[in-house]
Amino acid sequence: MAEEEQQPTAEAIKQRRKREKEAARNVAFGVEKFTIEVAGVFKRDLKKVMKAHGINNQQDIHQRLLINLIGANFETQTAMLSCVTTPIAVSEKVSQLIRAAGMKSLADDPPEPDDEINIPQ
Repeated sequence: MAEEEQQPTAEAIKQRRKREKEAARNVAFGVEKFTIEVAGVFKRDLKKVMKAHGINNQQDIHQRLLINLIGANFETQTAMLSCVTTPIAVSEKVSQLIRAAGMKSLADDPPEPDDEINIPQ
């Protein structure tokens, strides 16, 4: 007994047409998806910069940054791409959490006899 092939619903057909139309539009305009992953610690500062400059769309700010980087001369690009290190202050609470996790890790997986382990008192 052959299984009946299920026909797509009207909504599924509508959504497929919508995706096809959007894909055709993207091709016509030369738009392609470019996914980036960014550390969450930047989110608060990025939102602050966006608000200060009246930008309400993360895609917009990323495109502006890319346009400015590509359009700059080599020296300016070098300056823009240099890594600015922000000093990090680890709070006492976070420090204690890191230490506790390290001690738990040592307890769960004891070191080999020839491993050098310094355990501060």
